[in-house]
Amino acid sequence: MQCFMLFILSHLLCPMCSFAYSHRNLFGRNQKLNISLEKGQIDSIFRINYTDPWIEGDDKRTSRTIIIQNSRTPGTLVHGNHHDNSSLSIGRVTAGIEFSRALRPKLFPQLSF
Repeated sequence: MQCFMLFILSHLLCPMCSFAYSHRNLFGRNQKLNISLEKGQIDSIFRINYTDPWIEGDDKRTSRTIIIQNSRTPGTLVHGNHHDNSSLSIGRVTAGIEFSRALRPKLFPQLSF
């Protein structure tokens, strides 16, 4: 909750700023959580990455990473200025999931969506 409040305060007080939070041992299970926000004069991006190094119940040690990203860019950068001075904004939400497993020592194939 404290991190969320810091995020809100930094967003309101600073028109150009960045914020990052990282936890390397989430729930005491070596799970990793990274949250970041970058806000510039004209664009912004918000990312969440979560990695579970060993999915519970999997005896093959499969790891899973989930990535969610939200970005906003003014449409005038892509489409030029409009005659009616309307503010066009391009928003993108992307998400992905990645699985990896060691087949042999030092050989880690990955499957991503």
